[in-house]
Amino acid sequence: MKHILWICLLELFSFYTYSQKTAQISRINIIDVEKGIVIKDMNVFIKDAFITDIIPGNQQTNLPKSDTVINGKGKYLIPGLWDMHTHVFAPDQMFPLLVANGITGIRDMFDYIKNVSQWRNRMQTGSLLNIDLFVSGPIVDGPKPVWPGSVAVSNAEEGRTAVDSVKNKLKADFVKVYSLLSRESYFAIADEAKKQNIPFAGHVPNVITVTEAARSGQKSLEHLYGFIEATGDSSDFYFQYQQGNVKDTVWKGRDYRRKFLLRTFNPEKLKMVLKEMKGTGAWVSPTMTVNYGIAQMDDTTLLNSSRMQYMGIFYRNFWDYRKDFRFKTFTEETFSLFKKEFDLKLKIVKAIHDAGIPLIAGTDFPNPHCYPGFSLHDELQWYVKAGLTPAQALRTATLNPALYFGIQQTHGTVAAGKIANLVMLSNNPLDDIANTQKIEMVILRGKTLTRKDLDDMLAKVKKMVGN
Repeated sequence: MKHILWICLLELFSFYTYSQKTAQISRINIIDVEKGIVIKDMNVFIKDAFITDIIPGNQQTNLPKSDTVINGKGKYLIPGLWDMHTHVFAPDQMFPLLVANGITGIRDMFDYIKNVSQWRNRMQTGSLLNIDLFVSGPIVDGPKPVWPGSVAVSNAEEGRTAVDSVKNKLKADFVKVYSLLSRESYFAIADEAKKQNIPFAGHVPNVITVTEAARSGQKSLEHLYGFIEATGDSSDFYFQYQQGNVKDTVWKGRDYRRKFLLRTFNPEKLKMVLKEMKGTGAWVSPTMTVNYGIAQMDDTTLLNSSRMQYMGIFYRNFWDYRKDFRFKTFTEETFSLFKKEFDLKLKIVKAIHDAGIPLIAGTDFPNPHCYPGFSLHDELQWYVKAGLTPAQALRTATLNPALYFGIQQTHGTVAAGKIANLVMLSNNPLDDIANTQKIEMVILRGKTLTRKDLDDMLAKVKKMVGN
């Protein structure tokens, strides 16, 4: 019986060995995202899902054997990109858009865990693209949550229970906090998350300052919420109002508060706040794409973007501010103020980076004018417009996400031993960050997807949504 078992195991091993797929990308230029340099003329060898060797291109002897040789001469290789703020409500539509744009990993900030479990099962069976996926599950918000499906928290005890449930019942990767949490609830969540050893991330609640959030252990701060609020000459007064300690009916006006914040912003105070935040371990995901998209919603011509062919009628309606409960009361003045805020936030992005606080690129799709896949490239361009170099911007979507998740041993750079999630570009992204869009090939866990494969995926999505 043992002899038969050994024969079966040997046959299985033999089948596995000979069925392994190997590939060589020859004479490719590798973008070292950590150092921000080009390593020219290299051979990259892949076996199944992993990079096994990287050898200078002029070495032509004793090379590993490969089933497939891909000509990379004159091309550029970067690690697979990450979108660190997503909402995947339709994976069959959105995953192809992501991969076709070189995105091989995401952090999903609100979804039903039951759905996520189904996605992961489908990834294993091959019926869904196998991207890297970290998820929060439900939003944890105040007693009257913004979004249906959120966990409503009214006090400290409920906050602790929410953390316990998200970790131990739902098995989510992290807890997402939201805008309407009270101070009592928020600090209880922060304390319980630390005890339970689960990260928490998300919005900085309206009654919490960014320094309080960072010091409490919030791992990432989204959308730059709280930065303008905390860096005004009268920020103490502003937070007293937010916490209900100031009774003034004029402050109930949204536009009044926004004008006040813009008028009192102090760049020197921003430096002080960032100095206090540095070293806390907090990351910032600016999501300039959604900040821009919301500020520009009054320009309805944006709904005619060629990218809309991949979204469908639902999103065309959803992105019309006159039909969205969050924005339908916006006036011309409101949009003007949001445009001014956007310009200020660009300056804040640069200040955050210069202060040594790490950035991670996220888009917040499918919020208004945030297109799955496509908008990640817009996000990187916004960082360059803010003053980062292309290398610094590229790092926010490659190495930094790997460091954020603690998976840098297998992700984040092009190196031997790492998972073969790779993007081949026709032009150097260090010369122009817009070159991240010039994708010739995506390698997803060792599987090669040519430009034709990617175009076919886009065509299928277009047909799926009725275009």
